[in-house]
Amino acid sequence: MDGYTGKPDETIDTRETVMQSLILDCRSQIVFSDEKANKIPIAESDRSRVNLWCLGSGQHIHPHVHDGDHIWVILEGKGTFFGEENTRKEVGPDTVLFLPAGSSHGIENAHEEGLVFLSISAG
Repeated sequence: MDGYTGKPDETIDTRETVMQSLILDCRSQIVFSDEKANKIPIAESDRSRVNLWCLGSGQHIHPHVHDGDHIWVILEGKGTFFGEENTRKEVGPDTVLFLPAGSSHGIENAHEEGLVFLSISAG
């Protein structure tokens, strides 16, 4: 990136768009919904997205696939991750899930406490 010096809040030229760096305490954005898993958009560019997911007890995201890679970072709570070929894995705080493009992924919160994770995606 020509001219980028790494100074805080400096404008970054991303070729198609110009955007500001974002520094955010994502825990201050946590909001649960009684009706369904709550997706809270945090940031988006032409090539990536960051969403905060808040799942109450009994809520889930059905297994699905995307064209781009995803990274999930569990911040709070516990859940069951559903991966390829019906793989199930218990996940909790500080778990990082790398989900390559085209791989099936979903998650369920079967616990009383809320499940909160960041979803970072490219493509």
